[in-house]
Amino acid sequence: MDGRLPEQLALILDRSCNTLNGWLVIDGGGNRLDFDIEVAKHVDLTIIPFRASEEDIDTVAQSLTAIPTAMAWPSAWPTNNFAVNAAQYLLEGLGKAFPQRIMTPPIPFVNSISDLLTPTLASPSTAVRHAARKAYETVSDYYDDRCGADKQSVLEAVSA
Repeated sequence: MDGRLPEQLALILDRSCNTLNGWLVIDGGGNRLDFDIEVAKHVDLTIIPFRASEEDIDTVAQSLTAIPTAMAWPSAWPTNNFAVNAAQYLLEGLGKAFPQRIMTPPIPFVNSISDLLTPTLASPSTAVRHAARKAYETVSDYYDDRCGADKQSVLEAVSA
């Protein structure tokens, strides 16, 4: 769905709230912090992906500061042991600045350009399927941990 225009996005959010069936993922599009702050007010879980670079660390730190409920998730993370070790200090520094707000495990870099350029994603490679399953499990766990407890407390308060 295309929610680039505010009216379109409002309609998408409204339909999602009324349907309550599945997850609605909104791509903030990067470098639009005001937009991300506003959208974060209306969602259950805000995830800010970042790569292993100083520039990404600076950007995600700014977003985490501006959106206190957001989580950061290392994405397209290196898989080579030497590169993983070299990037580890980025995770450690961000983790010290924002304790318990870094999602793990990182989403590994997957060379999937051939899959992404096909007309449909009907039969992605094993690496893409594996990464997608792991990403789904991770988001599901974080959603249940962060949002499930909040929703359960609301249900208990309403039924009391």
